[in-house]
Amino acid sequence: MKNITYLLGFIILSFIGCSGTVKSDNHHTQPERISIIRFDKDIYGYIQQPDSEKEKSLREKYPLLLPAFGQIAMKTNEPATFFPVLKEYFANQSLLKVYKDALAKYEDVSVYEEKLTKVNDLIEENFEGKKLPRLAMHVSGFRANVIIVDNLISLSIDKYMGSDYPAYLEFFQPYERMQMQPEDIVKDYIKAWLMSDIIKTNADRQNLLTAMVNEGKILYALSILLPDEDPNNLIGYTSEQTAWCKDNEKSIWQTIVKENYLYSTDHMLITRLINDAASTSVVSPQSPGRIGAWMGWQIVNQYARKKGFLVEDILSMDAQTILKGAKYNP
Repeated sequence: MKNITYLLGFIILSFIGCSGTVKSDNHHTQPERISIIRFDKDIYGYIQQPDSEKEKSLREKYPLLLPAFGQIAMKTNEPATFFPVLKEYFANQSLLKVYKDALAKYEDVSVYEEKLTKVNDLIEENFEGKKLPRLAMHVSGFRANVIIVDNLISLSIDKYMGSDYPAYLEFFQPYERMQMQPEDIVKDYIKAWLMSDIIKTNADRQNLLTAMVNEGKILYALSILLPDEDPNNLIGYTSEQTAWCKDNEKSIWQTIVKENYLYSTDHMLITRLINDAASTSVVSPQSPGRIGAWMGWQIVNQYARKKGFLVEDILSMDAQTILKGAKYNP
C-alpha cells in the first residue's frame, strides 16, 4: 500500500509464518475495548442535511481529522470555503453512490472492533507502554487510503469494497484490487500504526537493504499481532505467488547481490523492488510485485529464529545487524 507522505503536519499513507520470542506475562485483565469512530457517518449526515450547527459540531468534534480529510479529498482545508467545497465534491452522483455503498457495507463494524481489541491486547503484551491510537473511518472517493493525525488513524472504507466492486474496474489494477478486501481492514490499521509509531523510516537516506528489512519488520510484526491471519494475505500474495518466491528465492537473492543492488540508494530501484506492482520487473516478469519486501521478511524471520529476541527489540535493530545475524544465504 503504500508510501508515507508528510503533509501539513499529518501523515497520509497511500499500505510466512515466522517465529520469535513473544512476551506473555499472563496479566490478562479485561482488554480495553476498541471502538471505531464513525467520521464517515457524521460527514454523510451533514451532506444529506447541511446546516451551520452541524458545521460547528464537526469542527469541534474533529479539529484535526476534518482539515486533513479536506486536504486529501477535496484538496482544500480553507475554513471559509471548506463546507461549500465539501458539498460540491460529494454532489457528484457516482461518488455519492460509492459513499452509500460503503456505508451500507460497513453499517456494523463490530467484527473489526473485536479483532482490533484482540490485537491491542497483543500490542500491550509485546510493546511496553504502547497501544493502538484512536481509530476512525472516512470515505475519500478513492483517494488517500489512510490518514494519520495526532493519536488517530482513519481508513477510507471505500477502498475495501471487495476486488469485484464494479466501480474499481476503471481505476485500479488487479494487483491493487487484491488488497481492497474487507479482510484487509484490520491489517491496514495495524500496518499504519507500525509505520507511524514503531518502524519509522527516512526514505531519503535509506538503501535497498534498509528498505527491504524495514518492510520485513512490518510483515514480521503483522504475523505476530495477527497470528491467525493467512501469511499470504499479510503481503497481498496469492498462494501461487508465494510458491514462486519460495521456488526462486536463491536466484532472486543472487540477482540482488550480483547486480550490486543491496546497498544501492537509487530511489527508482528501491521503488521497483518494494512497492506494489504487477511484477518486480528488475528480477523477473514472472515474479509478483514487492519481491524486496518478501525477501526482507525472510531475512527478519531467519534472524528471529536464530536469535530469539523479543519482537520489540527486533523492530528496533538496524538492517545490517539483522542481515549479519540472520546469516541469510538461501
